[in-house]
Amino acid sequence: MHISENAIRRPVTVIVLTAALLVLGGVSFTRLKLDFLPQVDFPFVGVQVPYPNAVPAQVERDITRPIEEILSTLGGVKETFSYSSADGAFVGVEFEFGRNIDVLRMEVKERMEKVRPLLPADILPYDIFTFNSNDIPILVGRISSRGTDLSNSYDLLERRVINPISRVEGVGRVVVDGIAPKDVTIYLLLDQILAHSVDVSRLFQLLERNNIDLTLGDVRDGQNRMAVRALGQIRSIDELEVMQVNDAGVRLSDVAEIVYAEPVPNYYRRINGESAIAFEIQKASGANIVDVSRRVEHVLENIRQDPALAGVDVVLFFDQADEITASLKGLLQSGLFGSLLAIAILLVFLRNFRSTAVVGAAIPISVVGACVYLFLANRTLNVLTMMGLMLAVGMLVDNAIVVLESIHRRQEKGEAPRSAAERGSREVAVAVTASTLTSVIVFAPIVFGKGNELVVWLSEVGITISVTLVFSLLACLTLVPLLAARMGKIGTHREFGFLTRLRNGYLRTLGWTLRHPKKTAFLFVPLALLITVGAVKVSGFGPDDSGDKGIKQDNLYLRLEFPDNANVTRVRQYVDEIEPFLLAKRDTLGIESVYTFYQSNYAAMGLFFEDGTEVSEERIRDLRSWLRENMPTVAGVKYNFGRDDQNQGPGAKQLAVTLFGEDSDLLAEIGAEVQRRLALLPELKDVETDLADGGDEIRVRIDPARAGRFGVRSQNIAEILGLTFRGVPLKKIQSADREIDLGIVLEPSDRRSVEQLAEMPVHFEDGRSVRLGQIASFEFAKGPDTIQRRQQQASLTVRGAYEGEEFDEVVDQARALMSAVQLPAGYSWSFGREMQRTQEQQGQMGTNVLLALFCVYLVMAALFESFLHPLVIMFCVPFALLGVVWTLLLTGTPLNILAMIGVIILIGVVVNNGIVLLDHVNGLRRAGLSRDEAIREGCRDRFRPILMTASTTVLGLVPLAFGTAAIGDGYYYPLARAVMGGLTASTVLTLLLLPTFYVLAEDGVARLRQTIRWGMGRAPLPWRAVESGTVAPTYTRGQ
Repeated sequence: MHISENAIRRPVTVIVLTAALLVLGGVSFTRLKLDFLPQVDFPFVGVQVPYPNAVPAQVERDITRPIEEILSTLGGVKETFSYSSADGAFVGVEFEFGRNIDVLRMEVKERMEKVRPLLPADILPYDIFTFNSNDIPILVGRISSRGTDLSNSYDLLERRVINPISRVEGVGRVVVDGIAPKDVTIYLLLDQILAHSVDVSRLFQLLERNNIDLTLGDVRDGQNRMAVRALGQIRSIDELEVMQVNDAGVRLSDVAEIVYAEPVPNYYRRINGESAIAFEIQKASGANIVDVSRRVEHVLENIRQDPALAGVDVVLFFDQADEITASLKGLLQSGLFGSLLAIAILLVFLRNFRSTAVVGAAIPISVVGACVYLFLANRTLNVLTMMGLMLAVGMLVDNAIVVLESIHRRQEKGEAPRSAAERGSREVAVAVTASTLTSVIVFAPIVFGKGNELVVWLSEVGITISVTLVFSLLACLTLVPLLAARMGKIGTHREFGFLTRLRNGYLRTLGWTLRHPKKTAFLFVPLALLITVGAVKVSGFGPDDSGDKGIKQDNLYLRLEFPDNANVTRVRQYVDEIEPFLLAKRDTLGIESVYTFYQSNYAAMGLFFEDGTEVSEERIRDLRSWLRENMPTVAGVKYNFGRDDQNQGPGAKQLAVTLFGEDSDLLAEIGAEVQRRLALLPELKDVETDLADGGDEIRVRIDPARAGRFGVRSQNIAEILGLTFRGVPLKKIQSADREIDLGIVLEPSDRRSVEQLAEMPVHFEDGRSVRLGQIASFEFAKGPDTIQRRQQQASLTVRGAYEGEEFDEVVDQARALMSAVQLPAGYSWSFGREMQRTQEQQGQMGTNVLLALFCVYLVMAALFESFLHPLVIMFCVPFALLGVVWTLLLTGTPLNILAMIGVIILIGVVVNNGIVLLDHVNGLRRAGLSRDEAIREGCRDRFRPILMTASTTVLGLVPLAFGTAAIGDGYYYPLARAVMGGLTASTVLTLLLLPTFYVLAEDGVARLRQTIRWGMGRAPLPWRAVESGTVAPTYTRGQ
């Protein structure tokens, strides 16, 4: 017995199940966790090895390379990259998706333990970390103060700000950057070290030995067991000061200054000219982001009212809860508006409230069913699942329309409501099931294909759409027939005169195309393709490789480039000259906040627009041009504009070229030449390299012969220099309330010249000493600030901003320019990582499109039991692509990743009209009608349902296509417009051209069969037989 017949005969069961679904859906919806993105473990492991006050070249040689080599032996490595700087090394390893992140972390830990003996002995403890979407901070902000330097206020901020936030329910971690608790630093005085002949190496050993807390074992006294500990911990600065450092009774305070204070920061922040520090708040696992954020904001409001924090302000730059609620609100509004439009169009077509109510019931049931699935599958309600729900809204009533139209047509022929419901729903059950399957199957290549970040996000959308459509299929095969059977005669659907005239005109046009199928196919199709290709060529329309179009814009960054070796004091002077100009222009430029970050050799300023202001790409370009012309001229300072300190941002596409080679110094020379050549392209602005000059280096070259005569090993000299000039951490001091960091380093004023360096004493084991200048020479050299590596090769990137529309032409020019660069053997280049990732994603999307087409064909072949008819229906896809291209062209919409997602969705949707139409035509032919009669009758019967289903889907997407709903920084409108344009074109062209291709395909197969028979001597020439009418194409199921 058919499912629809069961539903009609068991109404109580259907009603009870529907009610249960609605109740369960309501409960599930209230308990669904809100999140910005689904929880995803990214296949990435990073290793951070702190090594402060080092030289980048040394860090690369002694730390980075050994770690890279051993980590690259792990299985499934996709890419390795590293950064070597004066503060240490960072090595990142990206793996293929599908690896267990906990296992990867353990394997990396094992490799690091193996390589640890090969690394310098004085590196600080390394950190291994992974990245999960839950690690994205829920709140990011700055704490600023009017007229006060917050770098000396850690204790106050810890008590009044950090601790109250940390105690909020659901807060997992509060990270503060730019301020640190007080520590103890031992500043060695060079003149006193020389005067008292103190051995620095022995001093370090004394400090280590006199600050211990060791468990020595246990003692058994009869039945008792007692642990034995050796306690020699330093508990105060006084104990440090009186510590003897040699046999002559010299105390530590005689040769060093011991300071207990907040460490001096290496970088600074400001907000609107006021000193600021940064903070991030992460939620605890399982906590609801919106609830946690609201509780934190309540605490922040109390903090702002705290009298002890007068003059201190807390500014939030990012609130994930606001992003979630704004995105979900925009999607919900779009979905509700789209649903109302879909129902309104149903009412316009059906002109019957009962019929509209029956069809409209599919929407809430499908959405509620999807919520039940999300809850039971332990998924969250995030922007991607909401996007899936909203995209499905217009398609939810498609199946119900087809079923109800079939039932109504039978009622108009005089059948009783129950019989019409049973037979009508059974008649189209296979067609609507196949239509749903084609809409669902297009996501199979994404869900089960090769994993990457894009696939993870698309899978979330695809699964949500698929589940929602499955519930709509169940509703149309159970609830819709039941309601149609129980509410009696639906009544005549009175059509508007316009719709009647439209149908009549369509049938007349159809008659002409059926009489002239060759003219229709071989004139219209090439002409349409020629016009479209011409328009594409003229407009330069194509994939948006930059990924910049269709992006929300709320800030503009500018970076300051300085003369060589600008220390932080000099950089602050530059900032002090430039910042007041921007602050004075805030109202004129519509800027709410000016955020400044600076350190040695680097400064960046972020201009954040007023909250809620929509900033167009054109305005960004105009503002950038205005700033270039009006920024104050400061000697030695250059301005570089972008959206943040890595990307060029909206209104400016980024062209990046990355160079690879073994020698970073030679790579820098090649990079300078490439930068010079790219700067000659007039379309590119702000051409720069990512190689920052680290300033002057003093290189100490030890003479092995001299050192050997004095009995000093080079390793001992290096250790002494590391202790004094770079500084090292010691074991922490245990105070009454907490542990305090302890470190030792040469006093800053004693490490400012080569002369002071040459005076550094180096002691022998017998107590004698020699000055460093006696066994070593010194030379000055330039060194990079950071050495970057990719795939175990040094890398350097040259990038520039392009603000025009012909980006592909600039890419071609850059490719030709790079082809003319003579690179040494072993050196190579490629376009930047972001461009490569975008091109990889586009290539994978293209593969997914082909796989989706193949999957759709398989479903239709199974439905029709034919290899031919699915091929005919597949012509709907090119029709849709024409609509996509023209819609995006006319609306100035980028062909980006979201638009390509729309194309994939289209593949499963546009064939639905063809399935419904040809399935009905084939059914009429089986009932005895000739082919042409069946086509005319089938097109007449399916004209209104096809228009209705297409109209509801298109109108359901109108709010997304022309609204401001977005996911993070990206707007939805490219996706929605692609679906709307493709479905509109496909609907029109399917109704007109699909019957033509159907006729041509069947005639072609008949001629092929006749030719084969003629070749076997069993029939006349095929064209004569067909033209004379003696052999007419016939239909058999399976043809």
